[in-house]
Parts: sequence; C-alpha cells; structure tokens
Amino acid sequence: MNHPTHHTKLAFNTNLSAEGLFNAVEMWARARTTADSNRLHDLLRDKMHALIGEGEGGAAAGFFVFVKKSPEAVTPTDIVAYRDYLLEMGLAPTSIYARISRISSFFTWLLSEPTFKARIKYNPVDLARPKAPQAYGTERANALTDDQVRQLLLHVARLALGDNLSAKRDYALLRFYFATGKRRSEIIGLRGGDVQFKEDYLIIHTKEKGSLYRSSEVRDGGVRLALVNYLKASERWNGKTRAPLLANGEPIWLRHDRARQGKEGVTSHGFVFMLKRYAKEADIGEIHLHQTRHTVARIVGEQAGDLTEVQTVLGHQSLQTTRVYLDRVSIKRDKHSQRIAGRLGIDLPELNQP
Repeated sequence: MNHPTHHTKLAFNTNLSAEGLFNAVEMWARARTTADSNRLHDLLRDKMHALIGEGEGGAAAGFFVFVKKSPEAVTPTDIVAYRDYLLEMGLAPTSIYARISRISSFFTWLLSEPTFKARIKYNPVDLARPKAPQAYGTERANALTDDQVRQLLLHVARLALGDNLSAKRDYALLRFYFATGKRRSEIIGLRGGDVQFKEDYLIIHTKEKGSLYRSSEVRDGGVRLALVNYLKASERWNGKTRAPLLANGEPIWLRHDRARQGKEGVTSHGFVFMLKRYAKEADIGEIHLHQTRHTVARIVGEQAGDLTEVQTVLGHQSLQTTRVYLDRVSIKRDKHSQRIAGRLGIDLPELNQP
C-alpha cells in the first residue's frame, strides 16, 4: 500500500527509527484488519493515518507525528495532550474516541509481540482513555427529513441526466442506501455476484456486521432502474439478455475520473466526498452517509410502528440496539398537548391575540 507519510515528521531521536515505527504500525494495522473485507484498503489507511498521518490539508496529524516520541517513551500525559489537540482541530467526540482506541489497540498489539514487548512497559491509554461517547449522540445520528431526501435525490438525478457517469453511479448508490438502510460498506462493497436481477426487483447478498451474510429483496423499482441505467452508461449491460456484464468479483461501483477511467472500484471515501458536495449544492448543508441509515429507521418506525420491523431492516442482533437507535432519530408525535390545554382552559382566544 502507499505510505501515508514520508517519515519527515517522524525523524526524532528514539530507540525505534522512523522506518521501524512505520513498519510496526503497518504490521499492527494488517494484523487487526479482516483480510477479506471489502473496505480493506480504506481500513488500513484510516488506522495508519490515526497513528502516523502527517495531517496535511487541515486534517489532524497522527499520534506519533504529534508527540514526536517512540512508543516506549509515550506516557498517559501524551494521550491527554493528543486528545486536547484533536478537540482543538474540531474532531467530533466519536472520532476522537476512535483515534484513541486505535492508539490503545496498537499498544496492546505491541505488548503481545515478542519483537516489541520487551521495550513497552504498559499501555498508556489505559490511564487516559476518554469516556466513550453516548451511542448515536452526534449529528451523524440525525435522520434527514422527507423533504431533504427528495431535494438531494432530485439534485443528483438532474446531474445524472447527462453524460456524467459519476452522477449516474452516485444516484444509483443513493437509491440503494435510502431503500435498504444498509451500512456504508454493505452497499459500496457490492460485487457482480452479489446482485441478482429479477424481472422487476433485485436480490442483494451482503456481508453484514459480525461477518454475517444476508440476502435481501429490494422491491423499489427505482433502485433497479437506476442501477441498470448506470450499468448501461458504463457499458456493462447486455441489452439482448437484459443482464449485467459483470464478473462475480468485479466491483459494481467504479471510479470514473480521468486517472482511473472506470477500471477501479470507487472507495467509500470517494463517494462520501461527492455526497457532501451534492448536499451543499442542494442547500441541505453538512451531511453524513450514515444519516441515510437513520433516515430509513425513522421512516420504517413511523410507518410500521413496530420495533421488530426496524430491527429486521437494520440487521441489528439486539432489539435494545434498535430501541436506542430509534429513540435517537425519531420525533415523538404529540398526542396530548391540545387536550391538556383544553382541559386546563389555557387555550383561550382572547389570550392569543397579537
């Protein structure tokens, strides 16, 4: 994989060289990442950036770039200083917690490896770990309104009417996310063998959290149409057999920039970058891809009125997880305030005059 740093900011006097630290971090990242994950490249990059990324372009620097110490010299005070730095950089509590957790994972791995454990006395994060943020307690958890969804889809659909292959791809992706409520990796990671085309609907096979595989129907005809239109535009649809021209392991969603010319799969980060641009152009403002999942949870919860229906759609193992999820994104309907006002006699016309 490409090195996320040139080691220029890791050149400090320690027992472990900059190159040695980089190699150790890469070994840890690979050891703690599922090798057959559809997001393997993204996960490795994120883990390595959290520890040794240079923080270019306004992004927060990795931990070892910030502290300029070798692992054996790191103290709990360094962890606290890094946490404060991330706060100043504007990272959300969940992002900060994730970064600190990766530092902890790295030290835990070092302590288990014969090559390194003689140098490392303890895990400094154990004495300085921040409190875990409340589940679904950030803006990422906010569901979009129906109007916002329509506005976003309409904007991307208009862009997809021309020859813009990326817009056709992104419109189809958005239709998938809003129709299924599936996680980021489950849709972006779809391959040729994962989608079955029926006469008027689709069946998709996804690898879900916990390495569970599930087959799901997608009955929304608009999803099928958007995907077919994208495959036709990217010359991967057989008009005679009305079937896709996709090998089993071939990515469905391709990069269509000049450098790649449709020969590599789009990354989730690449799609998220475009999604944020679309949202701003559609006057929706800041958006997170995970909000599509919360939006589906909200709509299913409002329409079905059944927690187990939401659990099934989201693929949660625990009903309690679904309950917390839905409580966070739902708007409680007011069934009583008007009756209370009437009973108490406080809704008097003369009191409401301007």
